[in-house]
Order: sequence, then structure tokens, then C-alpha cells
Amino acid sequence: MSSSEARSRAPEAGRASPASGAPLLGLRDVAKRYGRTQALAGATLDVGPGEVAGLVGHNGAGKSTLMRVVVGITAPDSGTVELDGAPVGAGWSPSRARAAGIRIVFQELSLCRTLRVFENLLISLPGLRGRGWRARARTLISDQLDEIFPGHGISPWARIDTLSLAQRQMVEIAQAMLGEDVRLVILDEPTSALSRGASENLFRFIARRREQGTSFVLITHRMGEVLENSDRIFVMRDGAVVADQPAGKVDEDALVSLMGGTVLKPAERGARESSEQVVVSVEGLDTAKLNDLSVEARHGEVVGLAGLEGQGQQELLAELWRRRRRARGGVAVRGRMAFVTGDRQNGGVFPLWSLALNVSIGSLRRVRRRGAVSRRSERGLAREWIERLAVRGAPATPVLDLSGGTQQKVLIARALAAEADVILLDDPFRGVDVTARQDTYRLIREEASRGRCFVWFSTESRELEQCDRVYVLRDGSVVAELSGEEITEEHIISASFARTPAEAAAATQGEAAA
Repeated sequence: MSSSEARSRAPEAGRASPASGAPLLGLRDVAKRYGRTQALAGATLDVGPGEVAGLVGHNGAGKSTLMRVVVGITAPDSGTVELDGAPVGAGWSPSRARAAGIRIVFQELSLCRTLRVFENLLISLPGLRGRGWRARARTLISDQLDEIFPGHGISPWARIDTLSLAQRQMVEIAQAMLGEDVRLVILDEPTSALSRGASENLFRFIARRREQGTSFVLITHRMGEVLENSDRIFVMRDGAVVADQPAGKVDEDALVSLMGGTVLKPAERGARESSEQVVVSVEGLDTAKLNDLSVEARHGEVVGLAGLEGQGQQELLAELWRRRRRARGGVAVRGRMAFVTGDRQNGGVFPLWSLALNVSIGSLRRVRRRGAVSRRSERGLAREWIERLAVRGAPATPVLDLSGGTQQKVLIARALAAEADVILLDDPFRGVDVTARQDTYRLIREEASRGRCFVWFSTESRELEQCDRVYVLRDGSVVAELSGEEITEEHIISASFARTPAEAAAATQGEAAA
């Protein structure tokens, strides 16, 4: 029976589960060690045909390593990988996994940045070779992007390095879904850079493909997404699968507990004494994407920037960073400033350096002794922040050996170690697990209580409940300012759709004219 015939029959089976027959994918007691690090410690799970399996766990729990075993990138020290109930045997490799219909979208995107969108297909779909392959490739990727992400605005002619992080993520997802033989798709943090609307489009597409028999493994730190879109949820901790729960039988707090964390409620924020000392002032800022924007942040305050993605929040952070050295253009910043990017591949980590070097590069004055960098001071600084942020790694660990979420924690450590007075956070927790986020929220509040100021943009409205004040932006303007008990996910979402000042003025003029 052909793959297309199999897919056409799949809906009759509905939500197939391993109990109704052999699972599509089975992992049995998979173990993997890297030196002294036990990455996998006998992990076992299975995924049925037409099933969406959620996979959650803290950074370093072994999720990505386990999926690398599935697609043949990493060979396990022991244990078995099974497809349709049969072991894959020796020599399991990425090419064999692909031939078996298994695809993966990595958290650290793997597109070739110097090629155009359609040219990347020649790498993932070598069968395109031959006369007219360029036209076929452009049609394939354009149609797939249109199906998954309507209104994406991505040209197949665009070079990858000209696209935003969200657009690159869309291209990688669309590319992985191509082909009639796709049976299992592993999505590692697929929505980490996507807007709410693009994420909803993706999950609608997954639901359609799932009903056609395609299986998915969804790895995400966004608990709401995994609860809403999975059939079953596997929890990993310390290299092992410690729980297998139907999605409807657990909630977010239960998952966090299973992962070994504790839940920090917004009510635990506590009250801090307000300060009247303004350290960041923006008055009437006008740029290509900001319209007469005015905001301020005070000494010891955590200020959030909210609203739908692409409404000027990141542009505001960029303007603050560009103008940090002197007051100009309606922008004034008092004190030293540090910046934490959410796009760690392009503007974050130094990939050839160790963990210690990546942390200390922002604190050269602290680790300098007699005009030269002290390696002892450098390692000591790194150890301090490794401990405070619970980074899983030694100072000498190459940064690329760390998980994506752990790399992000290294960037946060760099900013905090730099003794900056104002820290800009551009969606800094992309790929960071929920328990590590809770620890970092506490650390941010601790540092704010010592007088540091944080200006924090997040695509997750609930996350901003940790702030003292929140500005909601739309079309480059502030449409709401929330504080105290007003800062709830519901209020933030509601304000995100409010009228801008220009729209309100236009409406008032229209009513007066009528």
C-alpha cells in the first residue's frame, strides 16, 4: 500500500493509540552518556499513528538528545529505536530516518543563511534536482507556507539572512512538512519566535495533518500550548521519562511539579517601595515604526512592553540601546545599560567560546588585573552566575554544547554580571524551561530590589504579570499603561486590541462631523 493510500485510510482509525496496535515510534530504555554527563538514562516512550505527543522537561532534561537519537543524528549507548514495532537496526542515520518519513525542526534553526528560501529545498529535498527545479521549488515552498501560515509575506526569492527570526522559523517548519511520505514530525520549540496568530495557524495545520494520520512530537516550554494541542504528554527529568499522562488529566501546575519545579504565582511578587527616580525616559519618539511614543522606567522597577508582536516593542528596545550613550531625540538613559536578545544565534552567544568567556565578555573591567584579563577572576565570575542562575555546565564547557535554553540563560547571566543599571530584555526566555523561568523571575525581582531597572518585552502576556508596570503597544503607540492588580493576561490581551491615539482622535473627529 502506498503512503498516499495509507494516509487516506488513516482518519477511519481516529486517534490511534499504542494500545490499539504497534506504535509508529517506540523508544526502549535509551541511554546516552557524554563523558561525566548522563544525557539519557533509560528513556522509554512511544507515539501512535495520528497522535500528537507533547514532550516537556527542564533544560538539559534530555529532550533534544532523545529526538536526535530518533532521527539518527546521535547513536545511543544502549536501548532500542523501533518503527512500526520493529527495531531500526544498526546503521540508523538521518538519511534512513528521512526515508522512513521522519522529519525534525530544530530549536536552533538549521537553514543555510546565504541561500534563498527556495534554494534551501535542494538541501532537504535532493530529489528536486534536474531541469526546472528552481520553479518547482518556489511553487512547493510558497504553497506550503500559504497553507500553514496564511499572510506570511515571505518571498521564495528572499535570502534567509534577510528574514526575521519568526520568518525563518516559518520557512523551516514549512520545509519539514513537504513530501507525501511524511509520517512523523518532531517540532522543537516551534512557536518560540512566532506571533500568536502564526502559532494558532500552525496548530490548526497540525490538527488537519493529524486527522490524515501524521504523528507529531511537540517539544515546548509553553505549557498552555502543549496542554491544548497534545493527546498525551511525556515528562522528562534527568534523562528519563518520569510521567506519561493524557493531556486532559493534567494541568500546568501538575506538569511543573512533575518536572521538579515549583510554581511561582503572580501574587508572590510582593510589594516594593516605588521610586521617583526616572532612569529611562522616552518622550514623543517618532521613527519609522514608533509614533509619538512616550514611556518611562524608574529606579528599581520592572517595566513590561506588551501587545501583539510587531507593534514597536523591539524597535523601542533597539532605539534605547542605540541612544544609550547620550540623551538625544527624546530618549534619556541614566547609568550603564545591558541588552539580552532573544535571537541568540545572530546577536547573542559567541559560538566558538566557552561558557565562562560568554559570561565575562560584558564584565571586562571586573575581571581585569593590571591591564590584562585574569583567568581566575573570569572563571570565578562565571561560577558565581552559573550558581545563581542554575546553569547546567562548567565554566570551560563550549557554549554550543549547551541546550538552547541554557545558552539563553548564559546571555542573561552576561547582562546581570555586567553590573548594568538598566537591563533591556528582548523576549529573553525563548526556549527556557518553565522552572528555570521561575528561578530567573525571582532573580530579576531580587536585582530590582537592589535598584536595577528592567525593561522587558515578552510575547507571552502571562509572563508580564511579574512586572511592576506594563505598557501595551499597538502600531508603535502606547494604548494602555497597567500597574498593580491591573496587570493580568486578560487585561493585557484586551488592551492589545484597543484603539491607538490616532484612531481614537479620528473616531472623535468623525463623530463630531456626523
